[in-house]
Amino acid sequence: MTASRPPRTIDMSAPGIPFTRAVAVELRKLVDTRGPLILLGLAALVWAVILVIALSQSTPMGFAELLEVFGGGSRIFVGVLTIVLVTAEWGQRAVLTVFTLEPRRERVIAAKLGAALLGASALFMSSLALAATATVIRGGSFAGAGAAVRSVGIHGLFDVLLAFAMAIVVLNTAGAVVAYLVLPEIVVPAVLFFGGLIVRDESGDGPTVFDRAADWVSPPRMLKVLDHAMGAQEWAQLLVCTVLWIGLPGLLGVYRVLKAEVK
Repeated sequence: MTASRPPRTIDMSAPGIPFTRAVAVELRKLVDTRGPLILLGLAALVWAVILVIALSQSTPMGFAELLEVFGGGSRIFVGVLTIVLVTAEWGQRAVLTVFTLEPRRERVIAAKLGAALLGASALFMSSLALAATATVIRGGSFAGAGAAVRSVGIHGLFDVLLAFAMAIVVLNTAGAVVAYLVLPEIVVPAVLFFGGLIVRDESGDGPTVFDRAADWVSPPRMLKVLDHAMGAQEWAQLLVCTVLWIGLPGLLGVYRVLKAEVK
């Protein structure tokens, strides 16, 4: 006669997965999977080419100019890395395992965002180090370093948050990459440009409503204000553009992830 075993129950008082562990797991996904490793390798290759060109120039480049070049060289890779971090599990249906291990979906979203920001910060610090090293070796100038760090830093933060918002609302790698690269960089500027041409032909010279709206809704136009001293209007433009391109898609994406049926 076999002894009956007591039924197993779920211990609701057991502690959940610590948030720091969840962030560490997401960070590890940035360095131990094939896709992110390829992107990081390409970013390192681009940096190496930029460094060689900068050191071979007859006229030494300043720190501000070098930081703009290094930051611009890694900007696309940072955004695509963020998108892959968010969407890869949805494309491979591994998200079912993720939400089984951590049913609190909002913590998974927060952990991915934290990992993306930490990874972007590491790449930004690497850009700073490379720009400073090249400037010191070539005897360049550090004039305008503070403004350059602010400009590149805010631009990089905007790109990471934009990529995260596009990824979480689309939940598909290819679609999110297209939304991240094409919508703000090509579609919106093209609509504003051609809309301005049509209105200008009808009303004559002078700025049109499309021209005035571009500084508020077009990220490329808005981010140009970071290159000089910003007043109240420039900060307002940055806030409006952030709400339109990051806040609203981000909220929609969070709602979608929290309510989506995982299959």
